Amino acid sequence: METDLSGPALDSKLAGLIEAAYDQSRRQRRPILVSLTQRVQSIEPIDVFGAAAGTDRMLWSQPDAGFSLTGIGAARVIETAGEHRFSATAEIWNELCSGALIEQGDAPCGPTLLGGFAFDIVGPQWSGYPEGRMVLPRLCLIGDRGRCWLTVNAVICPDTPPPLAELCGLRGIAAAHHPSNGHASPAKPRLSELRPSTQWRSEVAAAAQAVRRGDLGKVVLARAVRLQSRHNFDPTLALRRLSAGYPTCDVFAIAHGDRCFLGATPERLLKVRGGQVSTTCLAGSYARGGSDHADRELAHALMADPKERREHALVLEDLTEKLSASCISLDLPAQPSVLKLPNVQHLCTPISGRLAPGRSALQIIEQIHPTPSVGGQPREAALRFIRARERLDRGWYTGPVGWLDYRGEGEFAVAIRAALLHGAQATLFAGCGIVADSDPEREYAESCIKLTPMLTALGAQ
Repeated sequence: METDLSGPALDSKLAGLIEAAYDQSRRQRRPILVSLTQRVQSIEPIDVFGAAAGTDRMLWSQPDAGFSLTGIGAARVIETAGEHRFSATAEIWNELCSGALIEQGDAPCGPTLLGGFAFDIVGPQWSGYPEGRMVLPRLCLIGDRGRCWLTVNAVICPDTPPPLAELCGLRGIAAAHHPSNGHASPAKPRLSELRPSTQWRSEVAAAAQAVRRGDLGKVVLARAVRLQSRHNFDPTLALRRLSAGYPTCDVFAIAHGDRCFLGATPERLLKVRGGQVSTTCLAGSYARGGSDHADRELAHALMADPKERREHALVLEDLTEKLSASCISLDLPAQPSVLKLPNVQHLCTPISGRLAPGRSALQIIEQIHPTPSVGGQPREAALRFIRARERLDRGWYTGPVGWLDYRGEGEFAVAIRAALLHGAQATLFAGCGIVADSDPEREYAESCIKLTPMLTALGAQ
């Protein structure tokens, strides 16, 4: 049965839960999480994201699958740093969820964290995006194949009045949403390189040489471009374009303060549902063809390319080795397939397995991040090379973004095909895996192809 977002039935249930949590909090002298999820009328998630400008807002959407999470506000923020930021987040979240008062109903998930983590370290342009930041939203709109639920979350403390007024005010954002086409700049944004392309190609050559010497098995080098517009970029309009153009990808947006990090990534890092673990090895890329025949020829060439197959094999070997420590069994095909996106095609190997007892999604991510598809191999040697030679503040680009529910299940993707918006300025990122026979000119061309989704979404292509 659907419930009105602003109806008295929801208010009455919420007030009762909060009163019980307040009593429990005063008795135990600790914060108590209270969460109520109820079925509501269907709402377009990007509309809600757009209507919530000015507060913390997060979107995770899988257009083809009909699944989405839209978070508004912040009931609790978990910020962590260092190499153990993933397990530290899980520990804090588990503690908060112990003793929680949760009414989930028939929804696919209840109280859920949304957010992400940096690739490595973060610099000044990533203000508000620390090494780890996961948010329990005040409101979370859940969409699943045409059905819709609203989760209302609060963390009740013994000496703080319950936040009923704030919850009702935020709920009004979801109830009174209005579709918006966004503001499209009348002129294309101005594009510039953050670093001369000749320098980046020189670093690619140096990286390939380091692999040939045996210093590295593979290293990923990223580059960035800057867009400058006459008007502030509208993340809502960009999300509409990404959802329409890349429906098989994970479309995400994490807005905090005056910045928004968003993208449409084809690379799943980890999914844990019902004790089943799944991930995707995505490494090795070719452009799409201009005709069906040319496209098939390129796909065959990609499958037969020794350089691309070697890069794919390195990533796959690393992933399976690390997943084996947390899974009872692993299942994967003998050969990769070709994943076709509108502008690029990748070698792709899906991997699945059963989660071992006592393991959680964030514990596995701590083991596998960064994978060789975004860092390199061996991991520490590749990271040293990136820190010394890349000269780019990656921030959350190539870091894990996604969601985690109160049962420890969730889904994270690798934040590629992404951009950081800051007013009228946008920074777009792309990276390439470098092995022994990598050609600087070809890698530069591949990076340009990988910039296409965000250039198009922001009106520059």
